[in-house]
Amino acid sequence: MSSFGKTVIIDTGFWYAFYDARDQHHEEAQEKADVLETSTMLIPWPSLYETLNTTFVENTLVVRRFETLLRRANVVRISDEPYREPALEIVLTTVTKRSMALVDMVIRLILDDINVRKHGILTFNPKDFVDLCMKRQIAMM
Repeated sequence: MSSFGKTVIIDTGFWYAFYDARDQHHEEAQEKADVLETSTMLIPWPSLYETLNTTFVENTLVVRRFETLLRRANVVRISDEPYREPALEIVLTTVTKRSMALVDMVIRLILDDINVRKHGILTFNPKDFVDLCMKRQIAMM
């Protein structure tokens, strides 16, 4: 783990907004860019799969910028291994009560895991995480 003070989980939507000037949240993502410099960034593997989709990887310049960011000392990629089976079960059994993407459920389980140090989450989808952030006193950024 790096020596940066705060530890922040980064949701997929942030990356789309940060790198795509046409995204509705682009300006807001740019305003939050300082977090990328001053925090340890936790990036769940499922978020990487979701971010590096066909459209994203077609833009070589953006991929190279993202690659540079991913190689920084303050980036930690979080394995989904401990979370994926429980997340899948929850998504499949609660779909009629509350629909949620599998990647978001993995992030929810990481947020709820007291063994993973985190102070905040960068997301443009707060409704999927606000309850756990309040419960665990995690800042929504």
